[in-house]
Formats: sequence, C-alpha cells, structure tokens
Amino acid sequence: MSYKVKNNIVKNNINNILNNKMSNDLHIFSIELNKIFFNINETINKIIFDSTGKKSRNRKLFFNEVVNYLFNYTFINSTKLKVVSNLNYENDKKVHYSNYQKKEAKIPLLFYKDLFNKIQSLFYNKYSDSNYLNNKNNNNKIVCVDGTYNNTNILNNGKLETSLNMGYYDFTNKIPLELKLKGTENKNKEINSFIEDIKNNNFDANNIIFVFDRAYYSYDLINYLDKNNYHYVIRVKKSSLYLNKDKNKDKINKINKKINNKNVRFINYNTKYNFEKTTKKNTKVKLERTANCDVVTNLNINDYDDEMIKDIYKNRWSVEVFFKILKLNFKFSNMNYNNYNSKSQYEKQYLIILIQYYIMRIIENIYLKNINDLNKHKFNKKNKNKYKTIHNKSLMIDGFKKIINNIINGNTNKDLLLKYCNHFIIKINVQIDINKERKCKNPCFKWYLKSYAEFYKYNKIIDAITNNKTDDLNKNLKLFLSELKIIK
Repeated sequence: MSYKVKNNIVKNNINNILNNKMSNDLHIFSIELNKIFFNINETINKIIFDSTGKKSRNRKLFFNEVVNYLFNYTFINSTKLKVVSNLNYENDKKVHYSNYQKKEAKIPLLFYKDLFNKIQSLFYNKYSDSNYLNNKNNNNKIVCVDGTYNNTNILNNGKLETSLNMGYYDFTNKIPLELKLKGTENKNKEINSFIEDIKNNNFDANNIIFVFDRAYYSYDLINYLDKNNYHYVIRVKKSSLYLNKDKNKDKINKINKKINNKNVRFINYNTKYNFEKTTKKNTKVKLERTANCDVVTNLNINDYDDEMIKDIYKNRWSVEVFFKILKLNFKFSNMNYNNYNSKSQYEKQYLIILIQYYIMRIIENIYLKNINDLNKHKFNKKNKNKYKTIHNKSLMIDGFKKIINNIINGNTNKDLLLKYCNHFIIKINVQIDINKERKCKNPCFKWYLKSYAEFYKYNKIIDAITNNKTDDLNKNLKLFLSELKIIK
C-alpha cells in the first residue's frame, strides 16, 4: 500500500471519529435545548394564570405557534403576511395574521426574559469560549460598551422617533451580554444610561474589564468606575487636559486629588502605516500616516503592561460588528409596532434576537471544538500563519430560520443540528494584517458619502503640501495634516 493511500485512510478515519464526536455533542445539546422549550404552551398559560388569575383559551392558535410567529418575524425581510402564510401552510390552518398579533400580545415579557436567562445560563455554565473551548484571558471578561440608535414609535403619535440602545458585548466569549432599549428620553445620554444599567445588573466587578470609545471619556465616569472597583480601558479625547500636561498642570493637580485609584495611568500609542491616494489628476501619491491613540486605564501595570492594554482596546470594535449584524439581519434599524404597548414589543424582539444569537453561538462552539481537534493533526495545517478563520454570521442567521420551528416545539435532534452545521457554518479565510478601506457604491448609503468626502479631504491636503499653502487649511484639516507626510 502506497504512503499516499495509507495517509488518506488515516485521514478519513480521523474525520469519521470527529464527526461522530460532534454528532454526540450535538445530541446532548439538543436534549438540553428541548428541555428549555418543552411544552411552552403550558408554561405561558401558567405565567398568565399566576399574574392575572385567568386562563387563556386555545381556540384557533396555541402559544407555541405565536411564539414561532414572533421568532420568524424578527428577521429583516420578514413580513407578517409572509410569516403567517408559511405557518398556516405548515400547520394546515387558515388564520389571519391579526389573530397571531392579538394572541402574542397576551404573552408576558417575563416569559421571554426567563427563556433568555435559561439559554444564557446554559451558555456560560457549559458552552462559553472560556469553558468549552478553553480560551483563557487572565480570568477576566472583556466587555465592550457602546450605544446605537434606531427608529421607533414608542410614543405612538404617528411619527418615528430616534431611540438610544445600549449594547454590551462580551468579546472574550464572542457573545452579546445585553441589548437595552433606553428610549427617546436618553438620547445623547450614553454615560448616564451605562451607569443606570451597571447599577441594575450587578456586574461582577472582579471579573470584567469594560472597554469604551472616547465618547465615554469623562472624569465623572472614571471616578465612578474607580469608586466601585470596576476595571476599564477608555480612549482619551484629543481635548483632554492630560494630553497637554505642560499647559494644564494646575487643573490636572486638582483632578488628581479627586482620583483615589493610584493605578490610573494614561498610555500613548503611535502607529505608522503607508498607503496610496489618487488625486484629481489621476496621479498616485504615497503617504505615511502616524496615528496617535491615547487610552486611560486603572488596570494594574504589573498584571497588564502597555501592550496588553493596547490589545484590549483593539477589541472594542467587536461591539460595532455586533450592531452591524443586527442591522443587516434583523428588524432593528426601523421598528414600528402599531399598538399601545410598543416598548414592550421592542423588548420582546430584542430578547428573541439574543436567544437566537446564543443558540447559534452554542452550535458554532460545538462545531469549532471538533474542528479544532481536527486541526491538531498534521492534515489541516495549510496557511496556518497567513489567515484567520471566521464564519459567515449572516449565512448562519439565514439558515437558522429553517430550524426555528423544531426548536420552539421542543423536537430538535442531532441530525437537524448536524445538517445545519454542514450547510450554514461556512468558514472564510481572512488574511492577517490586511486593512481595506471601506467603500460603498450605492449613493444612498453613508459609506458612499464618506468615501466621497475622504477623496476630497486628501486632495486638499496633498494640494496644500505641494503648493506650500498649508496655512490656508481649516483647523480640522491642519490637525489631520499633522499625522501625514508625503513619501517621495
């Protein structure tokens, strides 16, 4: 027998063993999932009876059917008519979508909160990256915090208003911790909203490092976090007194007296990179940019040196990626419920999105664990150092629609989950250390406008440098010019 044939036989045997192991792991998870969703019709009836003392009748619809309706309706391209038509087809019924809405409105928010808590507990107790994939990070969770806005009609006045939402993303375990609707009254009050949430949620101060962008840079917030023993990494605003120490010594001394934590330190990073820009005359100019980034942290320097703090802050972008996934795949950017209690409906929808996200993440982790076991063997080491592997989240979300019905009805099985893994968890190899400028060809989207503005910004600066007219630039372009130089 040739070496090549023998090698292929060994490889196939290993693949078969690992596939069987993954199938067993998915079987265990399907049992756990079915327990959580077991007979939710009776569960909801009991919650309603305990809170109102009244029994809900099941005439045309059962509660598990309307929960299924709301789960399917959360996706961005779903319409009420489309979802109800599919459900009527599957259940061999003819029920108007208004009946689904009325029945679903009876389900208390408490049911969805309890469902989410059970799924989240299952993840963190057994399937988190830290526990299941053995990804340790100094025993601390890096939680990236940011706010995002969407259009809602909470006020029910016939108009859409802008509402603030707070997102808390656990980068260590690649999962959103919470998504909070803060409403119209908290617009531009992200720091106050964060403090309110942190008081209500009782975060474990010894186990979390909060990461913020410079919109959260506030001496009051820093003092609050220090006072309550929360660890943080915050990007510093360019207007900060600490970045102009020589000019602001007296003011800094006054602030320092208010800061009791001796571990608070400011760190500066300089990053240089080269790139090319095309001018209006179609000539290419090579530029070098020195990007400055200042952060403040209260992490002990003995445990976290400056480079480790830099790596922690780099992870902040993960919460933005989560927001992007939300807006691309779910009804989030524009939410419009035509009833008297629309805020409760939004909160239900947020919880359902998170429940689906957690279930997908658990399935993905089971898949990853078995793939990682396969990668320990010599057959799967191609391009090991050139690429990092990610999974197409939008494809996973789209495929999740096909297994929602089984999950809601508590009849998930290993074959269904294995089929989902094989068809919808698709790896993408992303080349390491490659930065591509974000552009959009559609003039309706903001990235098109940003690309257009960037083109003329660089052209003005290049013209000013070549013609010795840098003094004519406005203060913003002068500030940006201080980071640039032309490479000849």
